[in-house]
Amino acid sequence: MITKKLFEACQSIMHDRSRPKKRNNQKEYIFRGLFTCGECGCAITAETQKGHNYYRCTKKKAVCSQPYIREEALSEQISNVLQKVSLDPSLADTIIAELNKEKDQSAQDGAAFTQNFKNQIGVYENKLEKLLDAKLDSSISKDEYVIKKQKLLNEKVALTEKLGDFERKGNHWLERAKEFISEAKTVGIIALQENLSLKKDFLKKIGSNHLLRDRALFVSIKNPWKILFTRKAAPYSGAALSSTFDLAPHRGRR
Repeated sequence: MITKKLFEACQSIMHDRSRPKKRNNQKEYIFRGLFTCGECGCAITAETQKGHNYYRCTKKKAVCSQPYIREEALSEQISNVLQKVSLDPSLADTIIAELNKEKDQSAQDGAAFTQNFKNQIGVYENKLEKLLDAKLDSSISKDEYVIKKQKLLNEKVALTEKLGDFERKGNHWLERAKEFISEAKTVGIIALQENLSLKKDFLKKIGSNHLLRDRALFVSIKNPWKILFTRKAAPYSGAALSSTFDLAPHRGRR
């Protein structure tokens, strides 16, 4: 025995399950929606011909002379771009080891720097206490007390703000630099593989404004990947990484 409400609910579920399911036969093209035509600005679509995937301009805005490009050729060009922002695994490991050393040294220097600030702040706190004692003992006038107190407070606040700013920044740039180097190592491996989805994801990570024109790929390389793209043959520079990750705000790796 069941309630009428439960019986009707069961009948509804059984009826829905008995309906023929619609199959989504639309083929998935990995790179569709990623590129824009470099001639007319329309989106790049995809289709399959004779067993091969081709990408072409939709030509919805105006007459466009851009030809098709096979997926294999497009994938090869993406691999070439990825390799230009990659690091050899052994070099990447060496850089990360150097960054770890720099992190340890920075932590020691930072601790000494922080303690120095705290000592200076403590000096001003002692001066404020002595100043208050002098006022209570009537050693100085009220007006003189107010002027000296305000001066000491201003100097203490300035030191406190500098200490807070230093503690917030710290050596966080080193962690971001290490993560970047690890990704640069990974992207080189992905460039040699056949995983189109990973290639697409990394192409979006390292660049923007992806264009196709005359069967050629064009992409605007983002920071900090420009370091590797424009200085591929240059030796590792800690200063370059420091200025990129420390001075420039971290924008979430567009």
